[in-house]
Amino acid sequence: MSKALAIVTGAGSGIGLALAEALIARGCRVLAIGRRAALLDALVSRHPADAEALALDLADADAPARVLAALGGRSPQWVVHNAGVIEPAGPLATLDREAFRRHWETNLAAPLFLTQALLTQLQAGARILHISSGAAHNALAGWGPYCISKSALHMLYQCWHEELRERGIVVGSARPGVVDTPMQATIRALDETAFPDVDAFRQLKARGQLATPETVARFLTWLLLDADDARFGNHENDIRNAELAPLWQT
Repeated sequence: MSKALAIVTGAGSGIGLALAEALIARGCRVLAIGRRAALLDALVSRHPADAEALALDLADADAPARVLAALGGRSPQWVVHNAGVIEPAGPLATLDREAFRRHWETNLAAPLFLTQALLTQLQAGARILHISSGAAHNALAGWGPYCISKSALHMLYQCWHEELRERGIVVGSARPGVVDTPMQATIRALDETAFPDVDAFRQLKARGQLATPETVARFLTWLLLDADDARFGNHENDIRNAELAPLWQT
């Protein structure tokens, strides 16, 4: 019997990579999608029987069709929209249209149209997970495009949840907290003129207060594989919710 298939975007590093490894450890097969082929190939080399790589930019218009081609008619059990961009950062007063488009295409349009394309393959019981952010709910100066696109992604999760539940496809959203990933390194390197609150993020790193990608992957794996449909989809799940800790940390 073939293993159930998970699609993970942004799987070359950080949360996406840790999640791909965790799902494989739980007996899943993973289609790892990202922009950097070398990182994806390294994952496949470690798990040649359980991982496959697809290097592309999800913001490209032909990306959904390329994902469908890679599936070859298979039906994924889980789809995780993890890929995202934080740059360019800076005040809205100086934001140019192309910079905003990059956020919008990667953080919102890519998951929207990939899910749309996958509807031909998804069957009842499938789960789709959006990786959210505190920035979806809290405005930060200098992060305007990121906050706006992540807020829209949260509404996209809610709309898909309403539209797909009658088909037995459950859509969820998860907040991973502040995680020690390459994106966080990018944030810490920002200039204060672009992101006035950058020092707070530098201090989180200095004090060892960042979650590890592996910890987040454990939380997300529990959501995807073990949580019931109501827990998975009815509300956004926050890793910092103390009531959930006994369910996924045991």
